[in-house]
Amino acid sequence: MTARTRRTRPAAAEGAGHPAHARTPPVPQSPAPRAATGTAAARQRREDSDGRGRLVDRVAEAVSSCRSVAGLTAGPRARIMTYRAGRPLAGVAVRDAEIEVGVVALVERPLPETAEDVRRAVRPLAGDRPVHVLIGDIAEGGAT
Repeated sequence: MTARTRRTRPAAAEGAGHPAHARTPPVPQSPAPRAATGTAAARQRREDSDGRGRLVDRVAEAVSSCRSVAGLTAGPRARIMTYRAGRPLAGVAVRDAEIEVGVVALVERPLPETAEDVRRAVRPLAGDRPVHVLIGDIAEGGAT
């Protein structure tokens, strides 16, 4: 403490042990008002997460429309997931650097062709991000 902020007491009162001479706790200060940039940053994060949520839904629709895809899968250890309000979406993960999709493929076509169909369907939505496709399972017959 500096000399300007220190309270001075008479020397006799300092060690007296009387409650009236006990040191009073500091007065709590109100928190500093939020800066406008903090509020704008929070609003931007919400808009980004909402935009990303819509992108995840559009990617899931595009993948589901591929004829040799039976459905989406989170893959081993539920690695490909999008957590959002409500139920999480298994099978699509939109990240800053990539988009990852997990599918259950139908037996009707070779797997590399199925993966390329999925990439082709997602690429217009991905921007400059690469699209990674995981074929987590193979199903026989129609869509499951």
